[in-house]
Amino acid sequence: MKILLVGQWFVSEDNGKIVTPGGTERYVYGLAKQLQNDGYEVMVLSATMDKGETGFNELDVLNTYIFKAPAKFYGYSIDILSFINTMKLVRRFNPDVVHVIATRYRFAAGAIAAAKIMKVKAVYTRTTLPHSEGRRRLSVLLDDWVFTRIIKRVDAIISLSREMSEILTQQINPHNMVIIPNPPVANYYKKVAKERNSILFVGRLEIATKGIDLLIKALRHVQMEIPEVKLHVCGRGDDSSLDYLLKLVSKYRLEKNILFHGHLSDNELVDRYSNSEVIVLPYLAEGAVSYVLVEAMSAGLPVVAYDLDCFCEALGDGEFGVLVRKGDVKGLADQIVRLLKDAKLRGYYSKMSLKRSKEYSQETIVRRIEEVYSDLFEVT
Repeated sequence: MKILLVGQWFVSEDNGKIVTPGGTERYVYGLAKQLQNDGYEVMVLSATMDKGETGFNELDVLNTYIFKAPAKFYGYSIDILSFINTMKLVRRFNPDVVHVIATRYRFAAGAIAAAKIMKVKAVYTRTTLPHSEGRRRLSVLLDDWVFTRIIKRVDAIISLSREMSEILTQQINPHNMVIIPNPPVANYYKKVAKERNSILFVGRLEIATKGIDLLIKALRHVQMEIPEVKLHVCGRGDDSSLDYLLKLVSKYRLEKNILFHGHLSDNELVDRYSNSEVIVLPYLAEGAVSYVLVEAMSAGLPVVAYDLDCFCEALGDGEFGVLVRKGDVKGLADQIVRLLKDAKLRGYYSKMSLKRSKEYSQETIVRRIEEVYSDLFEVT
């Protein structure tokens, strides 16, 4: 079977290494590699805002076609470009299925419209939680009356979580939706000596959604109980967010307890996951089971997280990890201290993480996506 993956973004290459900066890129890359390993013929179509090469290329043994996106990505021109380029690739590659992966309805709508005009089966995965995107009246009207109607024409919709499926049901009422979480792109298990009293945070340094400021505030309480505690912060942020976080660290005199590592490569992340004793995910908004959570579980890390719907879903409502009421700083600190002080408890949750991660392996997740493709051609 031939699959055209139309991804809003895709991975890039830097000095011979694959760079996977965000969730959409990781989804498309992991899916493409596993499909190829499973014997599918795969082509990847994606957009870029960088100055790198466009057109046909090969990246990590994957055939790709990259087109230049406009600076104002969420203007209507992106749908026109995704439509034109999907039409071009469908004619050239002649796929059995066009699978569109995007953060919003825009970009996706153009690609789906092209697939349906060409009478090719279309699948849509949305990688962020649908919500009001704050656009002007004309844009909202067009979204409501044009984009969602195009999305309704897909042959199958893949939702990444229960919460996402509930919102999609309200917006477009799909009859053909299945819940399949993100496929991870690597195995993060590596048995090495742990750094004592080490905590890990991985994610964008966004105050509004990732809650890293709340974790720093919680660490103030942890440090009173465990003076030598170390928090390793891995991820990028804009200058204003980083400046605010550094001021917070200084305010609570935690300079010796918190290390900011910036963006890490996959290999560096493997080491960081392996060296840490606990991972803390104080996220305040997340529409799907995050890559970070799956990676941490596959590394056997005990998980402490706020009780977002997607985390409750992935952690079995507390069976496979520790859940704390969203926004509760002291409760977060108490659970971190509890785990750091109890090696037996850490061992238990480490085993539970590994057990749960098997249900989220790349092979398992992609097999379910392959079943979606196959079901499109079943005679009813």
